[in-house]
Amino acid sequence: MKENTEKKSMVEINENSIFYKIKTFFRNIFRKDVKIENNIMEEPKTINQENSKSNFMRDIRNIENEETKLLKLQKQYRNGDVKEEDMTKEQISSLIALYDKQITNLKKSNEIRKQKLLEYRRKMKY
Repeated sequence: MKENTEKKSMVEINENSIFYKIKTFFRNIFRKDVKIENNIMEEPKTINQENSKSNFMRDIRNIENEETKLLKLQKQYRNGDVKEEDMTKEQISSLIALYDKQITNLKKSNEIRKQKLLEYRRKMKY
C-alpha cells in the first residue's frame, strides 16, 4: 500500500513543455538572486579576480568624479558664477576639450537624424 501512494504523489516534470518554460521564465524574472541550474556549484572566486573588480570599480568612480566635476564647472561657467580669470589653465583646457567633444557628438547626432529623415522621406515617396 505504501508503495502505491508514493508512486501517485510523484509527478514527472517535463522540462520541454511550454508550461515549464513559462514557469521558469517568470521565476527567473522575479527571483534573480536565486538561480539553481542542475545543482552545479560555482567556482569560488580567487583573490585576483576580486582585486581586479575592485580596481576597475574604483577607476570608474574616479572617471565619473572627474567628469561630473568638469560638468559642474561648465554649468557654473555658463551661469556666470565662475569667470575665466578664476580658473586654472588646466581647467580651461579641459573645458575646451569638453566643449569640442560635445560639439562633435551633436554633429554626429544631427547627421544621424538627417539620414533618418531622408530615409523616411524616400519611404513616403514610394
